[in-house]
Amino acid sequence: MKRLAILVTSLLLLESFVTPVNAQSATVKVISEGATNSPIELAIQDLPGGINPYDAISADVKAKITFASGKSIEIPLFWYQEFQNFQTFNDFNSKKIGEPEWRLRFRALESGNLNISFYGAIDGQSVTIPDYSMKVNYQVQTPITISGRGFYQGDTPFVPIAYNIAWAGRYKELIKYKQWFKAASEGGVNVARVWMAAWSMGIEWADTGLGNYNARLQNAWTLDQVFKLASQYGIRIQLVLLNHGAFSESTNPEWFSSPYNQLNGGPLASPAEFATNPIAIKYWQQRLRYIAARYAAYPNLFAWEWWNEVNFTPISQDDLSKWMTDSRTYLNKFDPYKTLITTSWSTAGNVRDWDPVDFASVHVYDSNDPVTVLRNVADSMKEYLPNKPTVLGEMGSGTLTEDPFADPTGLHLHNAQWAATFLGFNSPASYWWWDTYVDPLNLWGHTKGLAKLISGLDLVKMNQIEIPSIVSTRTFLLQNEQTTIGWTRLNTYTLSAKKDFLLNAAIAALKSNKPLNTNFQIPKSKGGTLRIPVVKNGNYTVAIMNALTGKVLTTAKSVATKNSISVKLPAFTGDISFKVSGAGA
Repeated sequence: MKRLAILVTSLLLLESFVTPVNAQSATVKVISEGATNSPIELAIQDLPGGINPYDAISADVKAKITFASGKSIEIPLFWYQEFQNFQTFNDFNSKKIGEPEWRLRFRALESGNLNISFYGAIDGQSVTIPDYSMKVNYQVQTPITISGRGFYQGDTPFVPIAYNIAWAGRYKELIKYKQWFKAASEGGVNVARVWMAAWSMGIEWADTGLGNYNARLQNAWTLDQVFKLASQYGIRIQLVLLNHGAFSESTNPEWFSSPYNQLNGGPLASPAEFATNPIAIKYWQQRLRYIAARYAAYPNLFAWEWWNEVNFTPISQDDLSKWMTDSRTYLNKFDPYKTLITTSWSTAGNVRDWDPVDFASVHVYDSNDPVTVLRNVADSMKEYLPNKPTVLGEMGSGTLTEDPFADPTGLHLHNAQWAATFLGFNSPASYWWWDTYVDPLNLWGHTKGLAKLISGLDLVKMNQIEIPSIVSTRTFLLQNEQTTIGWTRLNTYTLSAKKDFLLNAAIAALKSNKPLNTNFQIPKSKGGTLRIPVVKNGNYTVAIMNALTGKVLTTAKSVATKNSISVKLPAFTGDISFKVSGAGA
């Protein structure tokens, strides 16, 4: 009876209907044969959508893909509409191209021949779709996995060098994402955190009601294009499925517009019920099934993120933990690629339940020196979560804005990325404010020097060390038996030091009645000699590098005795980096 009641509720909420037919037969058209960095895609023509193509009770069409080794996967098809964006003067918009149809999208798990068979029913009638065979002639991409506290692609360590690039203006997404991905990739960025938000690429909201996504198929198509653009630039997507505002009455509140809200005809009297109400769970699982069928196959999908900052919702920890566990079990039915899963909290990440996810994602907004702030967070997370990776999923100097006048050169952004890397996170800090700060000031390149320095290194297996440094600086190392990388930074090369300077300058100007001196000088060092501990004695090569660009400034040979070498740092501004390699390599 409960299943019947849910079906009736679903049908009443539909905004559009497709006339059911008595029998179905269809043909297969190849959209894409796939490649190492793209999925295989087939269109099933002459097959109707039924009463609701998004609800498996109404339309449940699946494919079984059997590979040459005998391994097989089963995944659902999804309802698809092609679109085209266009611009008329200053007006951006989109139009439908052709008629909607069923699509199958999957990732090849191995090269060689494969066979696809289809089965299912639409409005109670069995579908008839001919089997389809094809051959995969390209090298299949090795997925990203986790071992201990590290990310790996096969045996190769993978460090997520990321920015938040969460959304763009409607119908401008393809223009902006191409611009952003190109700039980010040139700096070595390999992951972008993208949201399925109501105002961007979300597929279910007030304009759709619950359970029918016809009104937002353009959003779904746009997200397809974002995945494709990201792949072109070597960028993986961490896809955020839910944002806290959609179920919050206080922080970035969108609850009052939500289709789940009882006041709008939905099933929930409170957003806290989202994790426990059976009707809400039914609609959430339906949406999750569609998302998995459509996007799980992209080889550049890095991770699913259940929530952005779920602590701003009233959902209890116990309810949330069960919801995440149940959601994962359900998602696994339709995502055969074992995509990594995470979630995020804005604060106090160490006291949360991370058991239902593969890695932790914490957010820090603080204008103080990231060396101090992030060391505390990293140490806390490693103590609480010693066997899972922790990434810094969002970082900024403030939660309301990033002031371009206070920090036009990205000083805080730069320090956050380097400090996170050297103080125990599994990646540089993933900065926020991509559209109003990073891009307008062209700060994407701050990852370039860091990406070059850490390339090929397994950071989680390197010892984290701080050593005595030259005057007015601190020096941090990451070290294994063969390689040592280091970062030396002047103590006043921080946004907080600049703010202190401006405050003191303002006080001095008021006292003296003289013009305010706002000319904060980036601190400079005359250089000096460091004693670097090494694991083995022997011959080493030392490369001194520009921390921002990664350009090698000098190289020198050094012989280690008593397990240390001498490294001469030249004069530098702000900070400098170095790499020591040789003995045992």
